Amino acid sequence: MMLSAYTTLILLSLLAFAQAQPAEITVKEWVIPTPNSAPHDVVVDKNGIVWFTEINTNKIGRFDPKTEQFKEYSIPTPSSRPHGLVVDGQGNVWFTEVGAGKIGKLIPETAEIVEYTTPTPNSGPHTPILAEDDILWFTEQRASKIGRLDIKSGEITEFPTLTPSANPYGIIVDAEGNAWFAELQGHHIGKVDAKTGEVTEYSPPTAQSGPRRIAIDSNGVLWFTEYNTGKIGSFDPKTGEMVEYDTSSESSGPYAIWVDIYDNVWFSLTGIYKVGKFDQSAQELYEYDLPSPETHIKFIHTDDNGNVWFPNYNNNKIGVILVDASTIPEETTAPVMDAEPENEDEVPEEMPQTEPETPVEPSEETPTAEQITSSEDQPLDLPIIGFAIAIGVIAAIVAFVLLFRKKHPALDKI
Repeated sequence: MMLSAYTTLILLSLLAFAQAQPAEITVKEWVIPTPNSAPHDVVVDKNGIVWFTEINTNKIGRFDPKTEQFKEYSIPTPSSRPHGLVVDGQGNVWFTEVGAGKIGKLIPETAEIVEYTTPTPNSGPHTPILAEDDILWFTEQRASKIGRLDIKSGEITEFPTLTPSANPYGIIVDAEGNAWFAELQGHHIGKVDAKTGEVTEYSPPTAQSGPRRIAIDSNGVLWFTEYNTGKIGSFDPKTGEMVEYDTSSESSGPYAIWVDIYDNVWFSLTGIYKVGKFDQSAQELYEYDLPSPETHIKFIHTDDNGNVWFPNYNNNKIGVILVDASTIPEETTAPVMDAEPENEDEVPEEMPQTEPETPVEPSEETPTAEQITSSEDQPLDLPIIGFAIAIGVIAAIVAFVLLFRKKHPALDKI
C-alpha cells in the first residue's frame, strides 16, 4: 500500500507540473523595405496599422498587417534620428527626433510633417506618450528633463528631474494624466504631477538598477525594466509597494516593457536575445526564444487583440507574437512599399549613432515574411518535454522502490 500511495502522489505531482507549462508562441516577421533602417520603436493605432521609427534612415514607417504592405515617410530635418512615437485620436503620428531636438507630427492623409523645437537645445527628445487631454509628455534624455507639449497650442513646457543627469528614458501616463518615467542613470522611478508640475522620485529596492522602460496595467500598477540587474519591477502608487522579479540571468538586459489586454507583462531581454512574459494571475515568469538571430527589441506594443508587436532592430524587421492569430493573414506575400509622397528618389545615407547602439547588418538569407513557432525555455521548453521527463522520472522511482523492497522484504509489513 505504501508503494502505491507514494507512486500515485509522485505521478499526480509530476503530471501537474508538466501540464502547467504554457503553450508555445508563434512569431511572424516582415522585412522592412529600406535596408539597415534600424527600427527602434513601434505603436499600433486604433485601426490596427503598425507605425515605427527608422532611426538610421530618417523615416517613419507604416505597415498594414492585412495587406502586408509598407509605406515610408522621409523626415524633412536631416539626421533627425526618429526615436519614439505615438498616435493621437485623429490618426496623426507624433514622434521624437533625438538627433534634432524636435517633436514631429506626421499627418498621414497629406504626408505633411510639422516639427516643434524643444526650448532646451540638443535636449535629446526620447520617448513620447499621449495623455487623454491632448497633452504629449516626453523624456529629454540629454537635458535630463520631462517635456510637456500641448498638441492644440504647440506650447512646450519642461520639468527638470530632481536627480541631475538622470537620463530619463521610458515614460507612461496614469488615469489622472500624471507622467511617470524611468531614470536609466538616476536609478529612480519619477513622476510629474499633471496639475501642479511637482516632480517626485522613488527608489527601487535594488540600488543602481538602471530602470529603462515603464508601462502600466489596468489596476494602475507601474511595471518597469531594471536593465543593470536582470530584473523587472512593479510599483503600486496607491500603496507605495515595490516588488522585483528576477529573470534567468543578471546580464539578461531587460529593456522594453508593455502590458497587454490580459494584464500580462511583456518585456524584452536584449542581453540574451529573448522576450519574456510575466503572468500576473499565475505569478509566473516565462522566457521565449525568438526565430531571428540576435533579436534586439527596444520597444513593445500590443494591439486590441492582444498580439504583441515589436521592432527587430538588428534584423531590420517588424515582428509580432500572435496571441490572436485570426487577426493576421495566414499566408504571407512579399510586402510592397508604396511610393513616398516626397523625396521618393532620395537614398538616405546611414546616420552615425548618437547612442551606444550598434545594429547588426541584416541577413540576406532571411525570408521576406515568415511565421515561426518558438517555444519557451523558462521554466520549461515545451509541455510535451516536461511530460516525457515526468514519465522518465516516475519509471526510475518505481524501479528503485521495487528493487529496494526486494532487498528489504520487511518493509512490506510496515
